[in-house]
Amino acid sequence: MLVKVYLHGYLSAFHDGPITMAGETAAEVIEAVTRQLPGFQPDPIRGRHRIKVAGFDTEESLHTDLGPENTEIHLVPQMSGGKNGGFLQILLGVALIGVGLLLGGATLFGSMLIKVGALALLGGLTALLAPKPEADKSQQQTSAYLGTPKNTVKIGTRIPVLYGEHMIYPHFLSFDINAIEYKP
Repeated sequence: MLVKVYLHGYLSAFHDGPITMAGETAAEVIEAVTRQLPGFQPDPIRGRHRIKVAGFDTEESLHTDLGPENTEIHLVPQMSGGKNGGFLQILLGVALIGVGLLLGGATLFGSMLIKVGALALLGGLTALLAPKPEADKSQQQTSAYLGTPKNTVKIGTRIPVLYGEHMIYPHFLSFDINAIEYKP
C-alpha cells in the first residue's frame, strides 16, 4: 500500500514535500523513511531524533496494518527534556494545584493533587534553571593498549547492574597501573 509521509517542524528541512512509500504498517514506512534520509542520522551531541507520529498513540498501533483509510502519516518532532523542557511540567503543576484547590485542599484527594502539583512545578523550575550538560571533548583519553570495539570509559563512570539477557560490551577496570613505554 502506498502511503504519503509528511515531515513537520525542523524535520521538514530533511526533504521537500511529501514522501511516498510502500508499506503494510506505519512502523515499516517510518523505518524506510528514516533510514533513507541522511537528516535522520543520529547527531553526536543531541543523539537520535525523537519523533511523534500523529494518530498513533502507542507502539502497538504502529505495528498494526494500515488499512485503506490511513494514506497519510505525519511525523512531528517530539518535545524533549534538557534546557528547553520544564515549561510543560510547570503548566502541569499549576493545573494540578488549581484542580486540587477547586476540589478543596482539606480533602485527601485535593491535598494530594496540590502536593503533586507543587512537586511538578518545582521540578519544572529546576529543569529550566539547571545547566545543560555538555560533553568535554578536550579531556577524552583513549587507551592504545586495550583494543575494545565499543566502550571506552573514564574513571568514575558508573557501572550498571543488568538483569536478564543483554548484549553489552565490558568496561575494563584497572587500579594503580601506570603505563610506561620503555625503549630498549
